[in-house]
Amino acid sequence: MNRTRIEAIGSAARKCSVLAAGIFLAAGAAGGETVRLSLKEAVDRALSEGTAARIASEQIDRARYQARQAASAMLPQVGVEAGVVNQSVNLEAFGLTIPGFPTVIPPFTFFDAHAKIALDVIDLAAWKRWQAARTGVAVSQAERDRTVNEVAAAVATLYVALHSAESTVEAARANVDLFRKLRDLAVDQRQAGVATRLDSTRAEVALARQQQALFVAENRRETGRLALLHAIGSDQSAEVVLTDPLDDRNEAAPEPEEALRTARENRAELKEIGERLRAEGFTVEAERAEHLPRLGMQYQGGYSGFHFDDLFWTRSVSALLSIPVFTGERTASRVAEARSRERELRLQEIETERQIEEEVRRALLNWANARNRVEVAVENEKLAREELEFARDRFAEGVSSSIEVDNAQNSLVAAQQDRIAALADSAQARFDLGRATGRIRGWIASP
Repeated sequence: MNRTRIEAIGSAARKCSVLAAGIFLAAGAAGGETVRLSLKEAVDRALSEGTAARIASEQIDRARYQARQAASAMLPQVGVEAGVVNQSVNLEAFGLTIPGFPTVIPPFTFFDAHAKIALDVIDLAAWKRWQAARTGVAVSQAERDRTVNEVAAAVATLYVALHSAESTVEAARANVDLFRKLRDLAVDQRQAGVATRLDSTRAEVALARQQQALFVAENRRETGRLALLHAIGSDQSAEVVLTDPLDDRNEAAPEPEEALRTARENRAELKEIGERLRAEGFTVEAERAEHLPRLGMQYQGGYSGFHFDDLFWTRSVSALLSIPVFTGERTASRVAEARSRERELRLQEIETERQIEEEVRRALLNWANARNRVEVAVENEKLAREELEFARDRFAEGVSSSIEVDNAQNSLVAAQQDRIAALADSAQARFDLGRATGRIRGWIASP
């Protein structure tokens, strides 16, 4: 019964492997162009073509326009008007009743064209609002820096994930070739009368199992390819060739205090909150300035008359001093609201500093763990490969069963997966620290 089940499993697995091969051959035939990408090129393309970075750039432009709008309140306002009026007048509406004159004056035409210039000479509230709006540009620039840091970290993660998937595919293909040779050895041993049919069937199942693992690895690689192409804004039918290797750089992690100092100097989140605090400070001053007098001047001049050939020039110059006396607690409420936002930002600043410190320290721990894991994983793979060779030799000599070979095969596959995962974790930990310190773009650009 057990032998029958093993043979059935082997047959089903072989069918799945053939179907998987057909699917990926068809997918490859329908593929588009080939894109060769280093990590730096992937990040640069994500920042130039990706949606998040472009939205952040639009926010900077919008902040500049808002600053211009605020500045316009302090500039002269010039307007020109011209009109022709045809009307009749009811004298009784003005309380006039003149004997011998009609109650309603017949329609007459009046022409008027004038220019008007107005300027707020002293308006401290408008001045502070302009300063707050101008600081909003710095806030948007800090937001874009934060977006750049996050996009670079996300692309680095996708790059590492795709590299890890490709390494897994390469290892799985090599294992398929190796397991096929071991299957052939088991068949030869069976034909020579040294091994049993159970041994050859077990080798067949092991081969089919590895072919299925190859199918899963190729599917994972395709998923990673689509995610990376999406992030960099490229056609998702394109093939991707990664040019940066996934290897162990054997770098020493920086000291915690040095990493924390770098993070405090470079993390855009802290710069953004600092600029927001400046903007709220100007907003508080602007609201308080609503209590102060405002001085404005206005000049108006133009031509008017009943006919185009007898228009006369008139003008007026005026100065207006406005002194708020009672605003119904409107100004005081706005000042209190602005101060509340300012206190909220200071609390956010404290929380952000704590969050950044936690991210830096966690990234340093992960880096140290990943570095140690790489060394152990590399040695473990070497040992697993030697054990498989030893088990294969013993089986070829007929002094052991295929169970020993099967166990050694499984150990090698696990060791390979652990080495690939360790290298990926090491690279990812390095980029996580770069993101936590706000220096990931510099790290990516460095050789």
